[in-house]
Amino acid sequence: MKKRDLRQERERQRRQEYKKSILKAAEAVIARKGYSATTMDDVAGEAQFSKATLYHYFKSKGEMILEIIADYFEELKRKLAEIQEMEKSAKEKLREAIRCVLKFHEEKENISRVFMMDESIMKKMKIFINDQKKLTSDVDRKYVTLIRNEREEIFKVCCEILSEGVAAKEFRKMSITGAVTFLGALLQGYCHGKFWLERPNSLKEETDLLYSFFLHGIEKREEN
Repeated sequence: MKKRDLRQERERQRRQEYKKSILKAAEAVIARKGYSATTMDDVAGEAQFSKATLYHYFKSKGEMILEIIADYFEELKRKLAEIQEMEKSAKEKLREAIRCVLKFHEEKENISRVFMMDESIMKKMKIFINDQKKLTSDVDRKYVTLIRNEREEIFKVCCEILSEGVAAKEFRKMSITGAVTFLGALLQGYCHGKFWLERPNSLKEETDLLYSFFLHGIEKREEN
């Protein structure tokens, strides 16, 4: 690699590390204070960067939170794609995917709780989902496209796992998109609902419960 190319690569890596540090600091402050109460000064102090450096990477608090959400989906997509590539049966991949989502939400619980409870964030997300015509910012439009693309990739990976199972006769024939939509709603509802549990189940118990429920449903089978 030429010296100039090497310098450019080092600069790219440095900028990426700075950006990651800022986002990590933003997550910590938002989880502690809430989104509405968080200021750019708070994030700069947490990251130990100057405010000028912060604004070099992010023009506003809103842009920062959108980057956090986009990274959230990108990371989950990568983890699920790795599961899809494993040399395992579709049933094993399905169970591992459910465990992955539950563990990911557990690791992100503090920031996820803030997202759920903060009215301003929920209002923005509703606009993203239901009425993109109200978006006036180029930054907002860029991020909503990015987030939608990541979600579509996650959906596609899950469809591939179920399709693989149907082809291998591990699963019955079904509406793949309908089943994945239901699975997503099941996982999202469970992860949100567990915030209110005094004694939540272990990760293994949660995985076993949701895997069994999705795979077998609640119908009583005749005993042999």
